[in-house]
Amino acid sequence: MSMNKNCATVALALVLAGCGGGQQAASPTDTTLSQAMDTAGEAVGLDRLAVAEQQYRTAGERALARDDVTAIGDSGYNLATVQLDANRPQDALDTIAATQAALAVRGQSGDDAGLDLVQAGALHRLGRDQEAAAAAVRAAGAQDSDIAEKGQFIRGLIADDSADHATLASVAAYFATLAGRLPPNWSADAKEIAARNLLATSGDARTAWQDALQAASIRQQQVAYRDMARALGVAARAADRAGDGQAALRLYARASQSARQAGDTAMADRWARLAGSSVPADPFAQPAPAHTK
Repeated sequence: MSMNKNCATVALALVLAGCGGGQQAASPTDTTLSQAMDTAGEAVGLDRLAVAEQQYRTAGERALARDDVTAIGDSGYNLATVQLDANRPQDALDTIAATQAALAVRGQSGDDAGLDLVQAGALHRLGRDQEAAAAAVRAAGAQDSDIAEKGQFIRGLIADDSADHATLASVAAYFATLAGRLPPNWSADAKEIAARNLLATSGDARTAWQDALQAASIRQQQVAYRDMARALGVAARAADRAGDGQAALRLYARASQSARQAGDTAMADRWARLAGSSVPADPFAQPAPAHTK
């Protein structure tokens, strides 16, 4: 199936990807469906995920009424992606399973790489890395180059977290073969994987530090803050390995504050523990209510 998806981004601790799937579809004949998809896409761009989720549900309901296999797949992919962005990986998995069942009953029984990609990100977020790795391998074999690249990237994240140095090295080699012809939206992934591979193989920690910081800078420009925070965490590891403990503490503190505001409380807490007292108070937190007698 050719997936004509709106641009719902996967923020992987990863996650995860930009627009997945094929080319822009021909002018739709159902304006209610197309308007819901367009409104959802605009809401994603404004980080209004609750609005995007409701609009993708509306689009999906209309797609079911229309009995439109492509629209069902597109709506399900985008809805699961938004749920993953909202740090609700189990909801994303439930949406993927229901979407796959809806496609299967309409004769679409083959694997769908876009759904595999979101599934890999959700499973990884839940710590189910063996299942996540299998889904990432399927996504990495996609014909769509963006999905394939992001599948490779998730493979690398899982491998690093699992101390699977052989797989991490193979993913780093994959990105190395693309040197000099990487699209801008892939370069941050390449830099982060390179940094992780250097740290895993006891390579040059200062080079890893710089690679991770470059990945973070690119993601800041891409407004991919969860991914940016993760890259800052890698930079902190590299700084510590390079013997600059104070820089590592500052980077862990930055990663923690960024991740917390991006909704990734688990990683924020982990990096805060590593940063210790280096994490400053949040200057934008709501003040505690005054006690009245």
